[in-house]
Amino acid sequence: MTWETMALAPAGCTWWDAEGEWVEPPNVRRNGFSGVHRITDARTGTAYYVKRQTNHLYRSLRYPTGRPTLLREWLNLRRCAALGIPVAAPVFFDMRRGKQGWEAVLVTRSLANYASLEHHLRHAEWTAAQLRTVLLALAAMLVPLHMAGRKHGHLYPKEIFVRTAPSVDVILLDWEVSRYAGSVRWAAQSDLGRLWRSLIDMGVPESERAEFLRYYQELTGLANLRLRGVPPVREPGAAGASASMQASNEARGTPRASP
Repeated sequence: MTWETMALAPAGCTWWDAEGEWVEPPNVRRNGFSGVHRITDARTGTAYYVKRQTNHLYRSLRYPTGRPTLLREWLNLRRCAALGIPVAAPVFFDMRRGKQGWEAVLVTRSLANYASLEHHLRHAEWTAAQLRTVLLALAAMLVPLHMAGRKHGHLYPKEIFVRTAPSVDVILLDWEVSRYAGSVRWAAQSDLGRLWRSLIDMGVPESERAEFLRYYQELTGLANLRLRGVPPVREPGAAGASASMQASNEARGTPRASP
């Protein structure tokens, strides 16, 4: 069944059979298959990412026998739109029962002028001030997700895409495993712990990491977060620390996003 179609497939094909270049080698396991094509529509020049899966399933109380994980990603993209969280624009989703089991296809529009946070960090493309601005923008972007009690579930630098001109914009990819975490605190601790450890591995200085977390706590009001594998980070002190942080933001010209 088709949930929504917002763009036509390239001429002469459907989204089910449109072919392009593999973004990375497809993942084949047991009776399952998952892969992503990058396709450019010759009529418009617009690029798309087309994910296809066979027998890549998740199970839940609603679907105890399993449904395609791309269904969960599609539903999560719709939830993000409702929460005001920026994501790659969804174009098409469909799933069906095939000879080998569940098949699904999900299409999103390509992100123009974005690159992963992992790419930027590996190539040391930013000054310390630029890195701080990006991390604070990321903190602000995560707030509505976590305040809804939901976690991304795969918050690594390779899934965080950034554009720095004309303004700093941050988008998350790979929403297949995102789910309700049970509480705001659990959602935050799960995502931030994973991200924090990755930033350490990629050499992000402690000062930038600490400022990211302080700003996130300031926006959410979450104190004493327990991040697995990370020493406790104390809540910013009351009014003095908050005022100091605000003054620091204003001095850098960092926009303050509302939670």
